[in-house]
Amino acid sequence: MVAAARKHARERGISEKEAMSLAKRYSREITPSFNARLYFRLAIPLARRVCQALYDVRVVSAEGLKALDGRDASVVFLMNHRSNLDYVILAHLVATKRPLSFAAGEWARVWPLGPLVRALGAFFVRRGSGDDLYRRVLEGFVHLAVEDGLTQAVFPEGGLSRDGRPQAPKIGLLDLHAAELRP
Repeated sequence: MVAAARKHARERGISEKEAMSLAKRYSREITPSFNARLYFRLAIPLARRVCQALYDVRVVSAEGLKALDGRDASVVFLMNHRSNLDYVILAHLVATKRPLSFAAGEWARVWPLGPLVRALGAFFVRRGSGDDLYRRVLEGFVHLAVEDGLTQAVFPEGGLSRDGRPQAPKIGLLDLHAAELRP
């Protein structure tokens, strides 16, 4: 992050202190403020009830969940974005293994939803941001998350469609994960 801030300062003609301050602000904006009590005592039981009320959830094969047993594994789930319940269903399915972090867009930053979503493990992503410093800070977060084995969910489409059809994939964040997961 320091090297990216120095480069940003040179390119923009600002002080390194200003660039580092901006990088820290981006870092605070991106990073979740996970609250285990809220997640496991409130959100997961609520997700279970919602899933049981709306769906007949069946796990046909738990092969994909076996990777969550390994302490050194970093699992990234790719989910379609056909509804806002996708995350709720996945959180319910992996609840006994590990907490789940997910990428959330600008829509989720509004108060009071923003602090709640962040406490449930969301990391915020400014889609379409052309700011190279922001992208380097986000890349650093993804690198640390993968390195530390954070289980994540990514929506390659980047948003919901009005007609329920999948949108064209946006591979920016997915590409960061792929680069980190390569041996």
